[in-house]
Amino acid sequence: MTKKQNSIVKMVTGTVLAATMAFSMALPTLAADYSSGDSSDNPAKAAITKIFKMPIDTPTPAAQFVFTFDKVGMDDPLDDSTTAKNGMPAIADVTIDFAANVDPAGGGVLGETFISSDGATKSIAKESTNFLAGMIGDSYWANGEGIYRYQVYENMTPSTGSDITFALPPAVPPAEGADYSVAKYDVEIWVEKDTNNILYPKFVVVRIVAGSEDEYYEGTPGGEKVDPTPGGVNPGNPPSIEDTFSQFIFTNKYWRTDGGGTTDPDKFALEIIKKVTGSGSAPDLLTKYFDFTVMVTQPGVIPTTGIYPAAQIYKAYIMDKNGNIVTDTSGDYKNGTISGTDANGDYFLFTSDIPKNIKLRNDERLVFVDLHIGSKVEAEEIPTVHYAPSYKRTFGPGITSSITEVSFAGSSADASDTVAFGFPRDPEDNGPHYTKKGDKQNIATFTNTRKGATPTGISVDNLPFLVLIGAAIASLVGFVVIKSRKNAKYYA
Repeated sequence: MTKKQNSIVKMVTGTVLAATMAFSMALPTLAADYSSGDSSDNPAKAAITKIFKMPIDTPTPAAQFVFTFDKVGMDDPLDDSTTAKNGMPAIADVTIDFAANVDPAGGGVLGETFISSDGATKSIAKESTNFLAGMIGDSYWANGEGIYRYQVYENMTPSTGSDITFALPPAVPPAEGADYSVAKYDVEIWVEKDTNNILYPKFVVVRIVAGSEDEYYEGTPGGEKVDPTPGGVNPGNPPSIEDTFSQFIFTNKYWRTDGGGTTDPDKFALEIIKKVTGSGSAPDLLTKYFDFTVMVTQPGVIPTTGIYPAAQIYKAYIMDKNGNIVTDTSGDYKNGTISGTDANGDYFLFTSDIPKNIKLRNDERLVFVDLHIGSKVEAEEIPTVHYAPSYKRTFGPGITSSITEVSFAGSSADASDTVAFGFPRDPEDNGPHYTKKGDKQNIATFTNTRKGATPTGISVDNLPFLVLIGAAIASLVGFVVIKSRKNAKYYA
């Protein structure tokens, strides 16, 4: 190779290398998802968004979530040596707190929260402050210009700032539970010097780690970039996760049960009451059993994989009006399919999303003692000849008192005792219906009214008239007897 050719090769190689480096440093400008700055006075900013999901009507617990930044090394190419990591600044853990029983509205401002609901689940979002605030100059970025790379994940050890008690789920649900985000993100901080020769974060690029996607990004492949810009890039009104918050997202779920459990069964989470009324001489009016199909479905936020059972199991008893648990001593299981007997008496286990048949008679009630807040409930009474059904209920979104009594609206008077009846019911009582928080707040009362009975005895209301008639007949008979005797003596 001649000297001239060698010079050309060197020039071309140098140009390619320079272009490659320039292209590499300019890469974020070709992407759509990143945070950017233009000087040490206006550096790139980045924040974490926490989505806190729970069943509808569940009180928000005091909760604290912590996110940790691990140094990976200097990138382009990757240098993960101890020397390289020592020149990287330690980024402090990010903490996001939720206050107990607070569901504030709003959004679009750093640190502000908002609540949304799809009818079954409420989601509260909160954004951290800028975790790169104040990180300007050589004292932070000791390695100089380059790409500083970190991996970020949620610390899964409950912090002292949380009221949540995390417990592994047994067959019968614990009082409360929560699920952490499994998300991991690679964070690239592109550091450059501004016109005053001061180092500052020019770009922040966040990428999803393959196999560690947050629920929010389920189905999104690893390596996908997400925008960490605080407050979002297109604040909406009303606010939305997509437009009003950093897309650097971690999602947590929380759920809790209601009711007194086996120690206090009368402190119920859900109660279905049977009442019987009406006229007629039916000897079984107050002793007759009525058949029900009841189904409860666990809230959708509760996981069904991993350490969690595929379906939650809930416990219920049948009680009388005095709060005594009804025990089937006859052995004929009049109260439906009994699951077992504990220190309280006979109990029933309901598997989520599987209907169960129950028998109730007048003044008896089915009480659930450990049902999750926000569980979906369906109840239907099997038709009973001569008894017209109706019901009232006090649970469901937006309902704070008994709804107007729902009665059968069949095509004929006799249809009410030949068709199953219950809720949800279209159009009078559309569903789905979810249990609300609160002892003895979720009640459904089914009333059956006896109809079409044929009188077979004497009405007490008519008794005075019958007595008078009887007295008159007795007097007449006496008069006839006395008159007959007198006549007999006269003709003798």
